Amino acid sequence: MKAYEITDKNGYSDYSIVVFAESRGKAISSAIGTDEFPKYEWDFTELRARRMKVLDGAYRGRWRMEWDNDEDRLAFVRDAGYYCNEDCFDPDDCERCVGKEYCTRYAEYTDEEEVY
Repeated sequence: MKAYEITDKNGYSDYSIVVFAESRGKAISSAIGTDEFPKYEWDFTELRARRMKVLDGAYRGRWRMEWDNDEDRLAFVRDAGYYCNEDCFDPDDCERCVGKEYCTRYAEYTDEEEVY
């Protein structure tokens, strides 16, 4: 299975998801109707699928990756360079995060803490 990141073409949404599918079209189709891309707000032509080859190895039989799953989060952070956005960043949560040793945002935070 191939990993695809699904986003909207025009950048209106802050959300994206990573799904596994055999083709770009099937990836977009699977994203329609999710919490991130509800059917009543999005249609096929408004979404795009970008290949994420670095996440192909994260496929474990599930059709999508979940940030709240530790195995998925580790792959997101370590392999694809994902990190928490500014609004969600919490150093206390970072201490318990499985990806902290690979996280650039956490590294920046610890570097700043060492300076002070």
